[in-house]
Amino acid sequence: MYELKTKEELIRAIMGNEVVLIEYYEPENKDCEIMYESMREFAKYADKSIFFCRVNIREHPEMADVSSIPALRVYYRGEVVFEQLGVLSSPELNLRVIRRSIREVFSNRNISIRV
Repeated sequence: MYELKTKEELIRAIMGNEVVLIEYYEPENKDCEIMYESMREFAKYADKSIFFCRVNIREHPEMADVSSIPALRVYYRGEVVFEQLGVLSSPELNLRVIRRSIREVFSNRNISIRV
């Protein structure tokens, strides 16, 4: 998972990739650790064209335009198509819900990318 460190990197990631998944987190936050475990597992099985990345909002508050953490956003061709704020109780449950939700969004938009 790529760590984004500047606003320019964030913009390049979103505009330069068809599908981008960005995790907004704060180090040493228990809920953020659950989200990170979920996203690491997700990246193993998802389509390789999905660009997985993270933003540390403690180190880069200028890139933190989310209302709470952890937060997850999925962009498709530069547009936010999915957002989740917070996590469920375990990485496994969290991953199941996220994957199902993203699949539904992609299906409704006729996007055929494996998630």
